[in-house]
Amino acid sequence: MDGQKKRKKILFGFRSGTPWKSILAVCYYIGCVAVFVLCMVTPPLVPASIWDTLVMKLSSLVIFLWMLSPMIFLSDTPLRSRLPFLKNHSLLNSIVGMAIVFLIFTILFQATESLHTEEYQVQFADYLDAAMDGFIEAGEE
Repeated sequence: MDGQKKRKKILFGFRSGTPWKSILAVCYYIGCVAVFVLCMVTPPLVPASIWDTLVMKLSSLVIFLWMLSPMIFLSDTPLRSRLPFLKNHSLLNSIVGMAIVFLIFTILFQATESLHTEEYQVQFADYLDAAMDGFIEAGEE
């Protein structure tokens, strides 16, 4: 029991033992898992080959990891103690470190999305244009 209690204390949201922070962290982590599950079971919005479906699922995994990045990079783990901006627990260093993490995940997501076939990219762009046109028309009514 003590080992499990000690393990929880290192996770972001549980370190201080403040109840409202712990409740917020649990809700956030459950939300992250819910988004991941929904992304994994949702079919592509446009007709897609098996390759494009796999790329979409890989992109969903990248988004899930990005959402969990506060837990991964701000928890008191050996990983944090090795990262330049994050090993110092000051607010400014943590903000800069997380900004770098955000940029890395943005680049990773864009690189993953670029793996889609040209046909899928064209169909998806057309889908987005049609959705935007419908949104604009609905706003004008």
